[in-house]
Amino acid sequence: MSPPTSFSKAKTSYPIFAATFAHNHPGCLVVGGGGGSGRSGVSNKITLFDVTSRAATLEPTAELELSRDEDSVTCLANLATKDGLVVYAGINSSEDDRLADKNEHFRSFLVEYPKKKKKDEEKGSDKNSEAKISFLSKTSLFKPVKSTIAKNEAYQRILRLSRPKRSASGSKRIGAIASSLAGEENEIVVFNATTSSPESPGDIIHRLPTHEGKEANDIDIAGPEDGEFKLAYCTDYSVIVSNIPYDFDRKKPRQELLLPRSEYSVPYPDVFESKGRFKIRCLRWLSPSHILLLANLPNRTGVELLILTLYGDTIGSITLRKRLPRHVKAAVDMDVCALDADENGAYQIVIAVAGIDISTTIFTMDYQGIVNNCLGRFHSYTTVHDVHAVQMTKLIFSPFFSPWTGPNGEKVQNPGPQYLRLASTSLGNTVVIDTFTLQRVSKKSRPRYVLSSSRTRALHLTATYFVTAFVLLIGLLLVQSLLDIKGPWSTAIVPESIRNAVGGLKPPGQVIEEIRSAQPDVVPEGVKVPVVKATHRLRDLLHLHHNNKHDEEVKRKTLVVRDDPDSDSSLSTEVHSDHEAVVEAHTEAKQWDELTQAEKSRWKEKLTSAGMWAVEEGETVLKGIFFSEAAGIVGQMAQAAMNG
Repeated sequence: MSPPTSFSKAKTSYPIFAATFAHNHPGCLVVGGGGGSGRSGVSNKITLFDVTSRAATLEPTAELELSRDEDSVTCLANLATKDGLVVYAGINSSEDDRLADKNEHFRSFLVEYPKKKKKDEEKGSDKNSEAKISFLSKTSLFKPVKSTIAKNEAYQRILRLSRPKRSASGSKRIGAIASSLAGEENEIVVFNATTSSPESPGDIIHRLPTHEGKEANDIDIAGPEDGEFKLAYCTDYSVIVSNIPYDFDRKKPRQELLLPRSEYSVPYPDVFESKGRFKIRCLRWLSPSHILLLANLPNRTGVELLILTLYGDTIGSITLRKRLPRHVKAAVDMDVCALDADENGAYQIVIAVAGIDISTTIFTMDYQGIVNNCLGRFHSYTTVHDVHAVQMTKLIFSPFFSPWTGPNGEKVQNPGPQYLRLASTSLGNTVVIDTFTLQRVSKKSRPRYVLSSSRTRALHLTATYFVTAFVLLIGLLLVQSLLDIKGPWSTAIVPESIRNAVGGLKPPGQVIEEIRSAQPDVVPEGVKVPVVKATHRLRDLLHLHHNNKHDEEVKRKTLVVRDDPDSDSSLSTEVHSDHEAVVEAHTEAKQWDELTQAEKSRWKEKLTSAGMWAVEEGETVLKGIFFSEAAGIVGQMAQAAMNG
């Protein structure tokens, strides 16, 4: 059995700034960089690697040296062709051309894969078997800048294409580029990415001035439906989203494009806090309504991953946070890979973060599908230290499609082992490829693949044994109650302490009916039971039970948030008639001001994970609410067994 992770390394003659995996050949990696213009001894190059081999050392299969009078390669992306790739690149023209408003920064190159030898070809003939990289075109998509300083310094920093699909319209993609160091003239250009050279005016879909003239730090494009795209970009303190419906046949937007909308702004710290605002470094779409943000905390004090949930009519909010390990003081890059989905649209997301300490931290997360439209929690997979000798510059996953379907839609009977590759590059002229073995999730109609650690598999096995033992215990209890077993040996089947514990528990329906009869005035209009799953935000619940403009004498009801740590279920809420009713029913419940700092931090994380509260709302909304941690059935049984 092959190991779950393998490691390969390659060396170039230049510092690497950009990388892209081929979508029609995930083992094909293209990297680019160089010493820039006027730096003798360091060339500007584009290099092709075949990383399907899991050998420790990899050699380039093709390389193209570029002009030393021009800048180095800053960004890369690619389109699939029949026998290779069209590679887009960001490369500034020479300084003289830039000052003359002739900065042809958008380049395209043709990558040809090695051709297979024919059977009748003579032995030793390698004439047409080598890979090749050749120049195709260059053009300018940005508007000429006016400032002399910007003309000399501005460049194409970001290049992003929408993700391809294995469908009839999978090659219909759009792209976006963003400028840098152009001052207030920074812009984003959205273009038609179905041609090797988007030079005609009809290929320009949209021009967006950046939010408040700030430089875009990252861009990502999602395509939830054919011809429907969602573009998101971030500045240091904002996330902006734009919907782009595009007709590829007519080469026109399907409707008038609306102005981009700011979905999130980094909040300012409280007055008495000395720390500043965190900065958004990267973003990636995880689903049509979830965006992953990579944030560097002030003064290199740490890194956080944040889930921004979009609501459509109202602005988005942060619903989940994950703090990276303490050794990661800041992050330089991030990438995600959505693995193949099942028939319900559920899939796993793999997340990689490149730290400034030259480490790579990897997480996994589950998306439940369009019907549920929710994300699970972050799960730590592994951390790799000292990936390179010097600072990393780029981190990118290979694309992954369902191996049960071929590139042309044909069915594959036995796809064999599946792998996910992660490439990282550095200023030290190195490329590192980590290859992870994926595991098949057993499904009858359509198996899918996930990245699962040995720890996760061990926990799953332990949980399976526990559930089996629990079901067996319940079965013995039922058998004993049905047969009414008597005698001194009957307690050997199920200990008396456990039987008493289970016997004291009441069915959920009976508990609800008792609460209804005891507190008929507690149930508000439109709410069937006083204990509900916490799918509503706290602010909405407080508004429902505290507002009464027509009757000022009505007492304000009291809200209790409960959590059952044994069942690992969602939070739930209870509504009581007044403060005294809560104290009588929940002796362990505490108000927000009564909690310790550790308890407050823990509750904030639980509320954020459940989508009930966001950090931007502040702690004011939490004051006056009671918080309770009630023991579940497992805890009661364990306690009873100990006492017995």
